[in-house]
Amino acid sequence: MTVATQEPVQATPRTTSARRWLFPLAIVILVVLCIGGIILAFHWPFSSQKVTQSVQESWPGRIAVQSFHRTYFPHPGCVLENVALTRGSESSAPPLVAIQRVTIQGNYHDLLLRPGYISRIILEGLKISVPAEQGTSQQTSRSSKSSTRIGEVFTKDATLEVARKDDDPLKFEIHQLSLKSISDSSPMSYDLAMRNAEPPGEIRSSGKLGRWDSQHLNDIPLSGTYTFDDVDLGVFKGIGGILAGKGDFNGVLGRIETQGTTDTPKFEVTRSHHSVALKTKFNATVDGMSGDTILHTVDTMLIKTPVHVEGSVAGKPGQPGKTTSLNANVRNGRIEDVLWLFVREPKPPMEGATNFHAHIVWPSGHQPFLKRVALQGDFEIEHAQWTNPERQMSVNMLSKKASGKKKDPETPNVTADLKGSVLLSNEIAKFHDTSFKVPGAEATLQGTYNLENTKIDFHGDLKTEASLSDDSSGVKAVLLKPLDPLFKKKHAGAEVPVEMTGTYHDPHFGVSLQPKK
Repeated sequence: MTVATQEPVQATPRTTSARRWLFPLAIVILVVLCIGGIILAFHWPFSSQKVTQSVQESWPGRIAVQSFHRTYFPHPGCVLENVALTRGSESSAPPLVAIQRVTIQGNYHDLLLRPGYISRIILEGLKISVPAEQGTSQQTSRSSKSSTRIGEVFTKDATLEVARKDDDPLKFEIHQLSLKSISDSSPMSYDLAMRNAEPPGEIRSSGKLGRWDSQHLNDIPLSGTYTFDDVDLGVFKGIGGILAGKGDFNGVLGRIETQGTTDTPKFEVTRSHHSVALKTKFNATVDGMSGDTILHTVDTMLIKTPVHVEGSVAGKPGQPGKTTSLNANVRNGRIEDVLWLFVREPKPPMEGATNFHAHIVWPSGHQPFLKRVALQGDFEIEHAQWTNPERQMSVNMLSKKASGKKKDPETPNVTADLKGSVLLSNEIAKFHDTSFKVPGAEATLQGTYNLENTKIDFHGDLKTEASLSDDSSGVKAVLLKPLDPLFKKKHAGAEVPVEMTGTYHDPHFGVSLQPKK
């Protein structure tokens, strides 16, 4: 029996060719890796010296690191523990920035192909503390630009505290912040979620910031959108409600143009406990460095009354916090809508058309709203009627008697026209050049009204179409008849000095029988 022997398989030309180039390629790759390893060993970018030097290129102060170690897998990089950044050369001063842990991550291919590029930096336990007053010795005159480019800087659960001279610091809770594409030559993008300090509320914002220039912070461009939700207005003593806002912005850090809307379903002045749905549309300019805000237009509808506001919310020399200064205008509004916010009664005391202009100043502070707010304005109310039947009847009777119609069997409801000027300060409203007109009578009054205890103290003159005795009836008319010449006007009727005292709920009207001097 013949045994067949298997011939060896011959390598095809294709297999032989592949072996020929795969082996040299493997050798080349190995050599390159060795060379790269040698280069990285001698020029490793994540050394303590190089990392701190990179920070110093853009930070105008000192940096201190408690511990440092390199990482190689899965990403090349390093970790810094307990990092502190102080202002200027003040090594003993409290750190402006403190970070528990900084993780810097790169990629091996970037080390060879994109030197100076870092893919990600993670900040843990970040705390920024801004002092009440910034020193003037900060070193911001660095002229060199950083060659470092960063893919993303990420932090969460960070805090920002801004000290105040005469108050507790403002504390901002940064839930999450991501900065992407960071370099000296192009803008970066950001995504922010944080809790605002005052008024407390949740902010979400995204947009672009930069090109970064530490020497000219005011001129750094930025743009983006934001939402401001669950804003508790109760922190401002005297008002209440939960506000939600949204808008967009653009410009430079020192002058940010913004526009947007707000919605407060149950806005109230707390002393009245009457809430209204308040929506606004605004256009403003914000100084991102100081927080000062210029309100170009704020338009809102107070029930059925349109209100247009302009003004500012800005710091004042020698005063803590921000002072709100507003010019408010109402045209073709309703007085009942305005009064509803301020009176405690179940319904507004007066109804009628109104126009007014007011300048309002509201400084920050811990005192109640009415203690702090100051107002100066002019007002007019047309075709006013009172919702209290007894008070309306008193006005009807005044008109009836002043017109000399006291014998008429009917007493129809009349309307009144009021106008004047008011100055409100420290809960006291001072009225001057105030006129009150109903058919048959017109009064000119000066006086005060206390918004806290509702005390009234008004004095003035009442002019009537009928004579003094015609205004009265019975024995009183007979007794007043001899006095008619004393109070008689040049043409007809009477002019008598009057006063209104007591309280808003229990007013007392009086007529002095002494002629006006």
